[in-house]
This record gives sequence, structure tokens and C-alpha cells, in this order.
Amino acid sequence: MSGVGQLGGQVGPYRLDDLLGHGGMGEVYRAYDTTKHRVVALKLLNPVLAEDPKYQQRFRRESHAAAGLGDPHVIPIHDWGDIDGLLYIDMRLVDGESLRTILQRGGALQPERAVSIVSQVASALDDAHRNGVVHRDIKPENILLTGDDFVYLVDFGIAHGDADSRLTDSGMTVGSVAYMAPELFDSDDVSPATDIYALACVLFECLTGRVPHPATTISAAIKAAVLDKPPSPSMVNPTVPMAFDAVVAHGLRNRPDHRYSTARALADDARRALSDDSGSTANAVGGRQGDARTTAILGSPAVDPPTSPQYVSEAQGVGGPPSQYAGQGPPTQYPPPYGYGPSRDERGSRRSVVPVLVGIIAAALIGLLALGGYWLLEKQSDASSDEPIARTTPTVTQTVTPQEPGTSAMPTVAAPPQAASSCGAGVAVGTSVTSCPFAVAVRDEYLRTGPKGYARDIVAYSPVTGTAYQMSCAPEGAVVACRGGNDAVVYVY
Repeated sequence: MSGVGQLGGQVGPYRLDDLLGHGGMGEVYRAYDTTKHRVVALKLLNPVLAEDPKYQQRFRRESHAAAGLGDPHVIPIHDWGDIDGLLYIDMRLVDGESLRTILQRGGALQPERAVSIVSQVASALDDAHRNGVVHRDIKPENILLTGDDFVYLVDFGIAHGDADSRLTDSGMTVGSVAYMAPELFDSDDVSPATDIYALACVLFECLTGRVPHPATTISAAIKAAVLDKPPSPSMVNPTVPMAFDAVVAHGLRNRPDHRYSTARALADDARRALSDDSGSTANAVGGRQGDARTTAILGSPAVDPPTSPQYVSEAQGVGGPPSQYAGQGPPTQYPPPYGYGPSRDERGSRRSVVPVLVGIIAAALIGLLALGGYWLLEKQSDASSDEPIARTTPTVTQTVTPQEPGTSAMPTVAAPPQAASSCGAGVAVGTSVTSCPFAVAVRDEYLRTGPKGYARDIVAYSPVTGTAYQMSCAPEGAVVACRGGNDAVVYVY
């Protein structure tokens, strides 16, 4: 027995054979169409939605638009409408499993596979956006894969209410909120940028095995999405190439107009990140649609510095069984927020020219100095050719301050506070919850990101917990104190 339909029962021409999935918005069945004699995926929406005239109007409009999408990665919609006041969507049944099931079973994916999946979803999204359809609910549960990793995007926004109604719906889950763009928490405004944010969340999860902002409650997930900056994928999973950090950061920008202008632009930068072998962070550039120059690999990122909230267990969404079902304006053209850097060949050419220019300048200076010295000697000879030149030896004096008995002339060596516990090698911990391996990681990251003695925020990866934490470092006397994470205190001296 189910909440909307009954197994073995009949809804119009459809016989309900198996329940494939359910949620607050409705249920999905493997059904047999007795009129057309075929097996389909039938989604029956919550009867409450049929009572809302505004939703019914949008349901019919967007059902018609989604049924007209031609991208091969969009599941075809056979039919839609209402039967005895019950809204339904008839879709092709797919023999495969959801990305959620794959991630739950094996954790993070290899970057090559992650990029392949995201690229196929991006193709479906751009087709939808060009036709005025915004998906509204991009997440691993709605991405289906066949045995050969062919991707289908299912369950477009026609099966979901507006942002406000989804947040208050009894079926709302933390898993759904984890992929919602920040602007959805302030209004019911949706745009292609909303889907692009969610796609960046999916890429992050494929690379790391977790969402950008893990949380156990809806309120905590909303707060993290609005206020916190996501960590870099390479900080959460050190095996991820650093070039992905800027790609994900660009896709997760808080302001919609600062994200990629198309889903394909995000996927293209992700593919370039696969081939980046420079070992440095990539500076992802979200160019206009069709702009070939979408990425420049630079020495340091031009995106916002990454931060990370404290790690907590992620509430997973409901994954479907092996057999899964299938399932607003054109994309705004945003100007690229970054400049383009020189290519590696150009940088190599410039480096080869620099020594030649330095040599030419040095030779010119030496020549000028020689001529000036010769001219001065000649003037001296003309002015006093019959007088001896007085030669003097300068006297150098040094004042030595007497040392007090028992004192040393060596400078004072910096040391952590007495209550701190030294880990050796110029680092100590200030609280019992702070481990020495993490303290060493904080020290290394602080010294890597700039000169010692200056205040700055860093993100350090803990080899103990397997999580990245944000730390705020500032000089305190002769040492630098880094505080953050879960009450962690690290002294660098």
C-alpha cells in the first residue's frame, strides 16, 4: 500500500506493478500502460498539488516544454495530465541505477568518471535552458546511469513546487537542501544559474564523496549554504587535482551572475582540469557561451579563498533500486569576471628573453661607469698636476654596549605559551582536542601561503579526521596563533 496509489491497482489505463521511489511531492511506479501495451515509469504527484490552480497551470506549461526537449540525456516524457484529479507524468523506464546509489556504494569517483557524468548532465541542462525549462532539483537521485555509464537526467521541476513550498513541505530532506542555490532561500526566483550551482555541488560530491556543506538539519544546511564558503575539493580529498578547486568555486559563487553562464562552460573547465599537470591551482574563467577561451591556468586562484565548516555526518537521500524511472528562460549571458593569462609557451618565451635583456642593460651600465671614471681622473689631473694627491685612510669606530653579567648577546627565541604542548619542529598545540599531525598540517599550510608573522586565513587538512578546517592565523607576540576548526589552537614559532 502506498500514499498515492495502490500496488496492483489501476490509475486510469495504468496498472501499478512496483513502487520505485517516493517523497513529499509524490511517488514513482513501474506501471503497465494497458492502452499502448508498454511498461513505463509513472509519477503520481501529491493530490494536494492538484488543488493549487497556479501549480496546475505551471505543471501543464512546463510538462509541454519538457516533453519537447531533444537532448539524448533527457528522458522522454510520453504523456502528462490528470486522472480523476490526480496529476501524473508518464516517462520512459530506464534500466540502470541512480548516481546516489553509486556514491553510497563506492564513495568518491575517479575524476575522469566524475567529469564524464557532469558533462552529460550539462548537455541535458543546456538543452532545457535554451527551451525555457529550469530543472530545479539537480541531485544524484535524479541522475540515472546505465551499465555503460550513459547518463539520463530525470524529474524536471514540473514535479516540484516553488522554493518556498519545497522548504516547508513535510517531505523536504536535508539531501535536497544540500544542492539548492543560496538565492532560493530568499525568494522563489529560479534561473539557469540555479541549476548550474546544483551541478557544481554534484561535481564536488563525485570528487569527494560528500556534499560541499554537510549538515544534519535543514536549518544548518541553509545557514552553511548562505554564510559559509565551500572547501576546495583537493582539501577534502587530496587525490583530486588542484585544478578542480577553482572550477567548483566558480560554480558555487553566491551571486547567480558570478557563476558560469552555461552548464557546458562548467563541464569544459572540468575537462581541462583533468589534463592540467602544472601542480598549481587553476583559475577557472566562465566565458560567454561559445567563447573558446574559457580557462587560463595561472599560478594562484583568482576566486574567493576556500573555507570549510566543521565536518558532520551527511544525511543521505533515498537512492532508488537498480531499475530507475525517468523523469526557465534562456540562459543569461554573463561577462567573464576574470582576465585571461598567458599560455605556457608564451610564459616560456618571456622567460628566455629576460636573461638577454638583463645582459644588455648590465653591459650598458658598466660602459657608462667606465666613461664616468675616466672623465673624473682627467679632471683631477688637469686641476692639480703639480700637487701631490693626499691619500687618507678612513677610521672606522664601533661602540660596544657592555653586557650585564649573565646575559647573552643572542636574540630571544620565540616560544609558545607555557600551557601549550610542543609538537617539535616549531609548532605546538593549545587545546587537548588539537592533534600534533593537524598542527603540523596547519604550520605547513600557513608557511606555504605567505611569509611568517602576518595574519591570514587558511584551510588545513587533518590527517586524523580526514576533513579540512578553516583556521584564522594572527601574530601573538613572538608566535603566530591559528584558531578555528573544532576549538583547535595551533602555535607556529
